[in-house]
Parts: sequence; structure tokens; C-alpha cells
Amino acid sequence: MTPLKSHRIDWRIVCAGTLAALAVLQCTSLAHAEDGTPNAPATQQSPQRTIDGYAVFGNGRATEGGDMHWRAYEIGFGDILNDYLSVYVAYLNEGHPTNHHRDGFAALGSFRWPLSDRVAFELSAGPYFSMDTTHVENEPRNEKRLGLRASAAVRFYVVPNRFFLKLQYNHIQMVNGFNSDAVLFGIGSDLRGNPAPALSDGKTQVSIWAGTSQTNHPQVPLEKGYMVELKRPLGNAWAYSASFVYEGNNGTAGRRGVAAQLWYVAPIQSNWTLSAGVGPYLARDRDEPSNRMRINALLSAQVSYQVTNNWAASLRFNRVATGNDKDQDMFMVGLARNF
Repeated sequence: MTPLKSHRIDWRIVCAGTLAALAVLQCTSLAHAEDGTPNAPATQQSPQRTIDGYAVFGNGRATEGGDMHWRAYEIGFGDILNDYLSVYVAYLNEGHPTNHHRDGFAALGSFRWPLSDRVAFELSAGPYFSMDTTHVENEPRNEKRLGLRASAAVRFYVVPNRFFLKLQYNHIQMVNGFNSDAVLFGIGSDLRGNPAPALSDGKTQVSIWAGTSQTNHPQVPLEKGYMVELKRPLGNAWAYSASFVYEGNNGTAGRRGVAAQLWYVAPIQSNWTLSAGVGPYLARDRDEPSNRMRINALLSAQVSYQVTNNWAASLRFNRVATGNDKDQDMFMVGLARNF
């Protein structure tokens, strides 16, 4: 069997960067709290959203391929609805079992049971859309499956209602695919979010993007990718967008086309925003013999910093999920202007 070399996200870089970012944001939040003046006159403000973010990594086993080789991790964020209920979006990577590099995105509902001011027990579950880079009869495949991601976790709050350590057990139950179990450990934080981020005031956002583009096949060269996007808000927590996407041309995939996405938007602190989007992507592939248009799916995760009220800088991960085993990963930087 041909050795499988994954071009998916490097877990060391992602986990280290996410853990560092959460720590910095937590320190910033505490600094703002300490700078507050207790005797200042009260002013009426809009209620803040509480956004919960976390990053965990560890090891586990799959029913096909065995050990995950300490490359399993999960990154998620979402809204805390009340003392007990939360909703999340999460990116999961199930490590590197033999001949399987499966990852994907999950939408989760969570029940949290506070045991004390510092300890809470958490149960979460939700649908999980997975993409597995594998080989079948020595041919590369990008297999798609829908399953269930369920977890049980314990949180220990180092700072009550803010910064916490998290120990988590994940079980993945897949329809017509292999299952997996993993034990993960990491950190997270409850972050106060601006209830009215800059994009929520009815403005149209125009952004340009550039970065790398990589087909999830072995030994395929890295290409440059570009994108232009228009985005509009839907209240404070949602947005929709239309974009033109150019994925480059590496001889295996040479797509370009238009996409429409629905976005979940989670502001954290005063200038930072996390968001996740999904939608159809209509594209033509120059490397397809038929040269016909195909409908794919575009899944995105993004972090943005509002430099001014009208300008924002962002980092984005795009996953193009296809029906012909030519999935694509795009890591991009962007500059956006609100009009």
C-alpha cells in the first residue's frame, strides 16, 4: 500500500497557537477587569454574550488503523446560554491511525453541571461531518461520513468563571465507517463578547484573501490560493457571504468558482471575533477531463481582529469538500473593509 502522507493541519502548530491565544486573551480580559473603576457611575450597557473557547489534544484508538499517535485534538467555541446549557462549533482531528487521517466539523449541544465554584462536569453531543484521507486499492480517497460526536469532560476553573483546565473523553460513532475513542487534555476560557460587533451594524464587508492551497493527496505541490468576499450581518450572531474562490492549479485540482456561506459569529473581548461558515461552492476544475461545473461544500473557520471600526485583519482555514476525492485545504490571511 502506498504510504499515506497527510497534508492536513499540523496539530503541534494549531494546538500551541490556540493555547497561547486563549492564554493571551484571558490575561487581557483580567487586565481589563482590574482596570475598571469600582466607584465609576453606572451606565446602561447592552448585555454581553459569554463566549466559551477551548483547545484540547491527546491520544486514542480507532476501530480501523489503531493508535492515533498522539495527534488527536479538538478546538471549539460557542455561546454559553445559561448556567447549564451551551452550544458550540468544533473542529476535530482524530490523529493518524494507519491509513486514516480523519478530521471534520461538529455542531454540539452541551449540558454543564457545576459541582463547585471551580469544578464542573460536562456532557456534549452533536452531528459530526468527517473527511478521511485514505487509500483504497492504492488509490487516494477523501471519504465523507456523517456520524455522532459525544463527550464527557471535567473542567477545573483556575480563575472562577474565566480560565479553566479541561480533561475530556471523546467517542465518535460513525455511520458506515470506523469508530474512535480518545482522551484529551487542554485549556479554555469563558470570554466576555461584545454584543454588537462592528459587522452587526448593517454594513457590508468586502474582503480580499491570499494564502496557500493544498490538495489532500500524497506528494501534491503546494499552490497559492486567492479569494474575494462580500459579507452581510444577520443580527449579532450570524452573517451570510458570497465569494469568488481561486484554488490554484497543481495538476491534480485546478478549481475556481463562486461560493455562498452562512456564518456563526462569536465576538470575544472588544476587538476579536471567532466565526465558522458553511455553504455550497460551485466550481469548474481545469484538471477534470469533462471540464464541467461541480457543486462542492466550503467549510471555514476564521479569527478576526478589528483594527478600526471599518478595517479588520483575519486568518482563515477553508476546507473544500468534494465528491471526487480531491478535497482542498486553504490557509489564508485577509484584509476587510466595512462599507
